Amino acid sequence: MSDIPGAWFHCARCGTLFRAAADADQRGLCPECGADPVTGHETTGAPAQVRIRRKVRKPKEQPGRPKRHRRGKGKARALAIFVVVWVVLLGTLAVWLRRMSPDASEATSLVEAQSIGGQAMEDQRLIQDELQGCADRMNQFLSATNIGGQSPHVLRADKILPEMARALQFSPIFATEAPISPLFHQVIHTPAGPAIETMWKQEDGKQMEGVFFEEAGEWKIDWHAFTRAGSEPWVLFLSGKGKGEGGFRLLARERIGANGRDHEFIGLVLYAPRPGSPGEAVSASPEIRVLRASEMGRAIEDAFATRAKGLGPFASKVVKYDPDEMIRLHVRVTREGEDERVFQIAELRATHWMELPPAK
Repeated sequence: MSDIPGAWFHCARCGTLFRAAADADQRGLCPECGADPVTGHETTGAPAQVRIRRKVRKPKEQPGRPKRHRRGKGKARALAIFVVVWVVLLGTLAVWLRRMSPDASEATSLVEAQSIGGQAMEDQRLIQDELQGCADRMNQFLSATNIGGQSPHVLRADKILPEMARALQFSPIFATEAPISPLFHQVIHTPAGPAIETMWKQEDGKQMEGVFFEEAGEWKIDWHAFTRAGSEPWVLFLSGKGKGEGGFRLLARERIGANGRDHEFIGLVLYAPRPGSPGEAVSASPEIRVLRASEMGRAIEDAFATRAKGLGPFASKVVKYDPDEMIRLHVRVTREGEDERVFQIAELRATHWMELPPAK
């Protein structure tokens, strides 16, 4: 026997720790499961049931690291913001493209005009209130047989009676009772105030333009613009010899040579508009050269650029009845020479035919 009174044994079967004699013949069996604590073999009885409890530990969250479901919510929120931003950007792009399209230009202009003081609505109201009166006045003017019958219907009649009388020397009055029908009407805004520009058509097909300004509460005809009044008929001035000078309301086109457009000078050819046929021009002048860099040249180039857009001064649209690529000029022209005559534009008075009243 061993001299040691006892020793600690760890059961090889159930893991129980117990104290017993060190001698193999005396230590006995495991008091817990009844098996040999060294070999783990059962000796007597039914096998003991051993319950082993395992503790499952949850992983601890590390500081600063969001939970998995919080990370999912953050991703969803970021995705939603991304989608909203793209929708807004695409919507803005669509609106911009719509505004830039030709089909939307007129509607956009109308909206902008209405937002700026409702000018478009005021112009429409003016047309509704005064257009019939303008038609009546035009009919009365055309049916008059003399200056006395015409003068009540024209602007500043007391001041232009001498001009009207002088014009009769070359253009007699041909009164007509033929009714007129409107082809076009629009309000334009000039430095002298608003004007109503119109185009009318008679039964025989003749067309005539009339511009009306308000005078003493009545809308009257601009006689100068209606007659294209000048100091003398253009055809007589062209055929004259020697020195001469006169004021004229004419149509002008740019003449481009075989080598293309001259970068230093504008080559102009001047025409008289045919009465009753605004789309025709007659009595062409020789080419008249105007320096592009001059004040006159720049104004004429601006007039051609505006005409290319289908407009005249003050956003006038009645010029659409004029010959293509021609502009209106009110000029003072000089003439020199006998057999070889030279014409020059001494003064550009306006790029329209109206005789504007004094600014209000």
